[in-house]
Amino acid sequence: MSAPVAVPLPKKCELTIVAEQFNYTQPPAGQFKGTFPASPSRTVTMKLSKVPAPFPFSLTGGPFYQGRLFEGGVDKGSITLAWVSKFFRRATLEIDTLVGAVRPAPVPDGAGGTEFFDTVFAKTGWQLSVVQDQLNVPVPSGVVATNCWSSADLHALMTTVRNPATNLDTEWRVHMIVVPAKLGCSRGIMYDQIGVPREGCASFSDDGYPVSDSSNFGLAANKKQRDVPRAFLRSATHELTHTLNQIHQEQETAADNSIMTTTPSVADVLGGPATGEPGVFPDQIKLAHNTNVRHHLNHMPDPVIRPGGWPFASWFPTGAPQAADRHDFEPSELALTVTATTDRVALGQPLDLTWTMTNTSGVSLRAPNDVSIEALFASITVTDGEGHERPVRPFVILCEHAKLAELEPGKSVTASAKVFWSTAGFAFEKPGRYRVDVAVSWSAQGVMVGVQSGIDVFVDYPTSASDNHSANLVLHPEVGKWVALGGDAYHLGEACRRLQALSQTATPSGARAATAAAGDDTTAPRAIDGFADMLPDRAKLARLRPELSAETGGRAERGPGRAAAPGRKRAAKAKKRRGRKG
Repeated sequence: MSAPVAVPLPKKCELTIVAEQFNYTQPPAGQFKGTFPASPSRTVTMKLSKVPAPFPFSLTGGPFYQGRLFEGGVDKGSITLAWVSKFFRRATLEIDTLVGAVRPAPVPDGAGGTEFFDTVFAKTGWQLSVVQDQLNVPVPSGVVATNCWSSADLHALMTTVRNPATNLDTEWRVHMIVVPAKLGCSRGIMYDQIGVPREGCASFSDDGYPVSDSSNFGLAANKKQRDVPRAFLRSATHELTHTLNQIHQEQETAADNSIMTTTPSVADVLGGPATGEPGVFPDQIKLAHNTNVRHHLNHMPDPVIRPGGWPFASWFPTGAPQAADRHDFEPSELALTVTATTDRVALGQPLDLTWTMTNTSGVSLRAPNDVSIEALFASITVTDGEGHERPVRPFVILCEHAKLAELEPGKSVTASAKVFWSTAGFAFEKPGRYRVDVAVSWSAQGVMVGVQSGIDVFVDYPTSASDNHSANLVLHPEVGKWVALGGDAYHLGEACRRLQALSQTATPSGARAATAAAGDDTTAPRAIDGFADMLPDRAKLARLRPELSAETGGRAERGPGRAAAPGRKRAAKAKKRRGRKG
């Protein structure tokens, strides 16, 4: 951007802006992350002069420019730049509240006014409209609202109460549901996908500030969020900002007194060694985003930020960034061990993965206290035999207990996950060799540090019609969501239908071993082994999804060329054979 220092009369003062345009490529259907080119799609030059603003722009009180646009020296036509608003972006927050819950309320700002979601975002440069919509939303059948909520139950609730008329192509809109829960569950949660990525979050009014999370909660210690209004509003705003694709500052910069630092870390920053004042939480909480997050919210491209756009944290590097200023701990300092229940899985079979980070040094190290992928410090990357990488992103962002804490010598933190499906797709889409890597990363005074390790896994080729049929059943996004939610997601009808069919066309692994020992060469599908603890409960299925029983006349769908319950028949045959031999 340039302008002349002096302009002789009667010539107008002319502003010159040279801009690079990057054309966005939309993602394929069913995916949400498109691409921008590495180099500009075109470069344009705008030559503009300030003129009086016509109606209605005259009402905004801002400047108004007109001029010509040039590309490669060729005049492409006229261009107008008009001041529209003092805000960079605008969005709507819809808040629904369950029976027995209390939603966040405005709090004093210390200057005679109040702070709320809209004023917090106004400081960031956003025009946020808050719609406090449904109150006393009924508790779903079978759910105890004052207990910890399962991811599946909460996901089901959010899909039923969000405004069905929402059109994210025309309005940036976030849905928040407030439920009671109880102390020790989590103060809030964000879903990477309800219908599309980052559409909704939840806040728990009856959870709060257990001393197990931080010894610096001060007057809020062991209280419910509903009884600590300022901290409650901060926590709910944290989840809201997650829906706008923002990550923790412990990962990006450092813990501070800002919205996107986790609650325990904010308490430790305020009341820990930095101040020596244990009573400053919650009164001195800053209800504001820091400069780093504010920059992201205002200047990242629209598809990255907007609800329904890019999957959560897909702009942030997964695994171990190859940055020159990154420090990976040596195994003699901090070791990461990755294990799996097997190094061979069937096509369509989830992989049960576990990782443990251990302080192998002789001194205490500051590291994440939660290394689950839901807490965001850990990431999983799957690389196929051709070198194509695919991140395994968390479906649920559950991070309110996570923080950087002292890990004593010899102590460990462990986490696990079923590697199967995420918003990036299926981890193992085809047979062959894969590498599964886990990286735990965080920021130490602005420098990325961490550990990484991994294992090799082979996905077997299907060897029977049964294997092919089972893979076809489970390699479906609805089944993927079922697994990502931890099972029991009976609101996912297609997942119920497919898993019911799988349960009726397979032999459990023990019976399969007996069948093989008996010389029966009719193999059952192996994919079910990864679903042993994830299949729908028959009684619940009959009660919550009676149409599935009606569709099959009381029987589940059968695989190709199979009699009813073939696995049971073969298992019984094997048992008889063993009896004759014994």
